[in-house]
Amino acid sequence: MRDGNMNRKGKIMKTLTKVTVMAIATLCATAAASADYKVKRTLKLSAQATDVWHLIGDFCDIDDWHPDVRACSLKVRDGALIRVLTNVNGEERTQKRIAHEAGLSYTYKTVSSPLPVENFISTLSVESLENSLIAWSVNFSSDDPAMEQVVVDEIEAGLATIEKLIDAR
Repeated sequence: MRDGNMNRKGKIMKTLTKVTVMAIATLCATAAASADYKVKRTLKLSAQATDVWHLIGDFCDIDDWHPDVRACSLKVRDGALIRVLTNVNGEERTQKRIAHEAGLSYTYKTVSSPLPVENFISTLSVESLENSLIAWSVNFSSDDPAMEQVVVDEIEAGLATIEKLIDAR
C-alpha cells in the first residue's frame, strides 16, 4: 500500500511540475511578445507658431489636416474631452485628452482602436523658435512589430499635410 501511495504522489508531482513549467513558459512568451515603442517626428515650418496652432490645435481639428481621418466628433465624458476619429476605411478610434497647454500642446491616450496597440499615449506640440517646430511623439506597446511602422506612417502623413497647408497660405 505504501508503494502505491508513493507512486501516486510521484505522478502528481510530475504532473504539477509539467503544469508549472508550461505556465512559466506561457508567461515568458507573453511578456516577450509585447514590446514598447517610442516614435517621434518633428517638422520645421516657416510660419508663426500661433498660425500653425490655429490649424492643428483644436483637439478635433485633425479631420481638417490628417489625410487618414475622415471625421472627428467630440464629447465630454466624466469631465474629460473625448474624440472619436473615423478613418477613411470607416474604422473608429477613441482618444481621451489627458493634458493640454493652450496654444502649445495636447496629450491624448487612445482608449479604443482597431490597431493591436496598448498604452498608446501621444503628444502633439508646437514650439515657437525662429519660426515653428511641430513635434509629434507617441509611446505605445504592441505584440505586432509592424505597428511601429504603421504609427510612423500615420505621423509622417499628418505632418506632410500640415506642411502643404501652411505653405499654401
